[in-house]
Amino acid sequence: MFWKIYAVLYLVLVAAGLPAVLGRLDEIPLIEQIDLLVLAPIAVLALWSKGYRHIKLPKNGWKLLLFASVFWRAITLGNAFIFGDVIGKLHSSVVAMAAQSHAGATPGMVTYAMSAAAGVAVFLAFPPLVALYRNAYGNESLLQLMSPSPKPAGSIDPIAKHLKGRLNRSELDAHAVLDLE
Repeated sequence: MFWKIYAVLYLVLVAAGLPAVLGRLDEIPLIEQIDLLVLAPIAVLALWSKGYRHIKLPKNGWKLLLFASVFWRAITLGNAFIFGDVIGKLHSSVVAMAAQSHAGATPGMVTYAMSAAAGVAVFLAFPPLVALYRNAYGNESLLQLMSPSPKPAGSIDPIAKHLKGRLNRSELDAHAVLDLE
């Protein structure tokens, strides 16, 4: 149910924000344009596929989209923090907003607002990546994917097979001794 609600909310958010972005496209940096015009539709596709109906892509299609999205998300976040001065702009806008209140800008208000903004950013960025991961790998856990190649079902380690054979013979010998007595 979470994926269905989140997919609709994300689609509404992208659809509502797209006209404003297209109106001032020449003012937006190239990295953010690519993020909004290419990666946002990929996120909507992944969320819709996870929430409503799985969309079949060519072999390794979801894995390729996952790799591109994670790689690009790192570039956009790095660009925003290093060159965009996101934290400074957010801090100054929170201080300006808090200064309008009668209490003034307390450090607690600024910290709370910045924490809330970080939480919203994580909530908007993380679930589309999880949906891409789930579409690419199904319900396999990441630890299972990173472990050494598992043995195919039905194959038995030669040492375990040998020990199993010895165990059966010793059990048989013990029963034979009991039967003779």
